[in-house]
Amino acid sequence: MSTSGVVFDIQRYSLQDGPGLRTLVFLKGCPLRCLWCSNPESQRLEPQLLYDGDRCTLCLRCVPVCPSGALTSAGEGALSYDLTRCTCCGACVHACPNGARRVCGETMTVEHVLGLVLRDAPFYRRSAGGVTLGGGEPTGQPQFARALLEACRSHGLDAAIETCGYADTRALLSVAMLADHVFFDVKHADSARHRELTGVPNELILDNLRALLYVHNDVTVRYPLVPGCNDSGDDLRALAHRLLHLPRIPLVEMVPYHRFGEHKYRLLGRPYTLEGTPVCDKQNSEQACAILKQHGIRCAALVH
Repeated sequence: MSTSGVVFDIQRYSLQDGPGLRTLVFLKGCPLRCLWCSNPESQRLEPQLLYDGDRCTLCLRCVPVCPSGALTSAGEGALSYDLTRCTCCGACVHACPNGARRVCGETMTVEHVLGLVLRDAPFYRRSAGGVTLGGGEPTGQPQFARALLEACRSHGLDAAIETCGYADTRALLSVAMLADHVFFDVKHADSARHRELTGVPNELILDNLRALLYVHNDVTVRYPLVPGCNDSGDDLRALAHRLLHLPRIPLVEMVPYHRFGEHKYRLLGRPYTLEGTPVCDKQNSEQACAILKQHGIRCAALVH
């Protein structure tokens, strides 16, 4: 039987998620709830219904086709949606003439995903690119991630993963060792502050990073630089202290905060808690990198 997993997006022609031109396969499910998450639709493992109120004309064609009664007319062209009753069957998606609804997340086989990514194999070869598994959190679906990475390798494709590091150590290593490159997020050096920002402490994450550095030769730490959350000089010096006590010091990529995913919270009916937070520019990232470089740590500032 073919191995299957839940995928919520496949993005082609990426240039910032590993070497060369790459295809990103986004797996659903993540144990973290980062305040700045740009893919909130990735957090839950199961498929979800996204609703764009700006596209909705309140024609109410979705109401009679909903088999669970999650959608009801509230009178005067108004619409009521009971999330607890929604089974995400997709009937309302097909009934909507304006594309106001869509299901995020699809169960896909390894063969299906591989067939899609192989379409760009000539571009991978020309640019020394390949495939990157992101999310969500790819180690949250370890069997599917491993099978997909093995399939990529069997076709000679360069493979990478992006991980938050909060996973069972054996599961994380079993996935990471099938990847040519690992991009490992560290959100904050202090565990209590890490919990405030992401919902989980950081001890397991740092332990997994340490274990990974013993066995994998290509690990890059990514640090999301978020104003007011983890961008102070003290925050960055604490990060440097953590990195200097690792088995070896990895390259750090500074990822500047952006608001590209803010609208997705509206589609999910959730508030965006960092509303009004200024974005980071290249200068902010370079200044943060400079602090790490003062401690002898290699650091590169990414751009959007």
